[in-house]
Amino acid sequence: MGKLLNIFTVFAILYFGYWMIKRRIRHKKLAEQGYEIKQEGIRPITLFSIVMVGMYALYMLYFFLADEPS
Repeated sequence: MGKLLNIFTVFAILYFGYWMIKRRIRHKKLAEQGYEIKQEGIRPITLFSIVMVGMYALYMLYFFLADEPS
């Protein structure tokens, strides 16, 4: 399970980076065309941190509930 969580974490970080770069390029193009872009709602980094904390919490629940005592 730990290896799978590492793979999901790396994938999430890479996708988040891709999404942020794509979003920044899109906003630059719209700004060049004269459209004003306002940041509304939840910030992307906040959303990413919520997802990462959720993944860690689920892993901890799995670790404590599924771990058999030796």
